[in-house]
Amino acid sequence: MPLLSHRESDGFFIEKISEGEGEIILLLVIDTKAMPGQFGFAANDIANGNQIMGEMRKALARKKKECCDVIEWGETANKIEHLALLRNARKVFLVEQESQFFKKLVKELEEKLDKVEIVRVKLPEAPKK
Repeated sequence: MPLLSHRESDGFFIEKISEGEGEIILLLVIDTKAMPGQFGFAANDIANGNQIMGEMRKALARKKKECCDVIEWGETANKIEHLALLRNARKVFLVEQESQFFKKLVKELEEKLDKVEIVRVKLPEAPKK
């Protein structure tokens, strides 16, 4: 379960990834070539990534799900692919995004892995004035 959108701690997403799964592997890729704030996590986003991982660990613990977190430096697609293969992951869950970077990532992963699932998470509503 790579952290890419900064919205992975959403309750609906947590429900979706924990359905029928034993161990959930959280992956934070520090990709210095990624565009900060738009896609993935760059070096200055490490603290934010750790916070999201912490929120997810707590939510998954409440669901009695085993959770492992991994932080890797490198290119996002390669790190996701390698960890999925190394850990024999049943699925790779991604929060849907509309960016060109996300679409390229999904295409790359789907060419190499047959177990990618995109989950649509509702964006928070704007405060009423």
